[in-house]
Amino acid sequence: TELFVSQGYAATSLVDIARGAGVATRTLYQHFGDKEAIFREVIFARDVGASLDKPVVEPGDTLFTALQRGGIYAFEVTYREKSIGLMRLMIAESNRFQEFMQSVAISIFGRFRRNIERLFEGLEAAGLIPPGDHARSAELFSDLVLGSHPIMTYTNWDAQPPSDRDLDERIDLFIRGRFDAAVVKVAKTRKAKLPG
Repeated sequence: TELFVSQGYAATSLVDIARGAGVATRTLYQHFGDKEAIFREVIFARDVGASLDKPVVEPGDTLFTALQRGGIYAFEVTYREKSIGLMRLMIAESNRFQEFMQSVAISIFGRFRRNIERLFEGLEAAGLIPPGDHARSAELFSDLVLGSHPIMTYTNWDAQPPSDRDLDERIDLFIRGRFDAAVVKVAKTRKAKLPG
């Protein structure tokens, strides 16, 4: 992973990988096959060992505090050093492995959005939001919270994630735009009613 991220696909040889791993090149061929297979394994394994706690509604949460946790989760997923390096690598190699990168990106973003969707399902179960299209809420929430920052970071044009104040303003805007006045009025005061 480190070699591919720092040198790119083309400049990384099997000899370099074998040397870095402390094994013979033959061992790489036996376990993985060629360099492309190793590269695919690196991309597929991008989140192994670095998973983050998924956002959930906790006792005492308000809608606002639960969404703050969701926003922090979005930032942590997006701005981890390893994630940034691998996303930059995926962008750089997207022409070489077009279908593969597309399928990986769809999988990554689908899993991320599903974790946010589950947060909205938890918010409904806790009586903090009405029933609704939680998949759509997750899409709108993640798009609003993250904005253009990830692509600016992944292309190395701006490496600063949004501030805490930015996050709070975006959450407030999301709540006001997504829910009716009754939900907005109690978004920072009504506490979650968790089952059990």
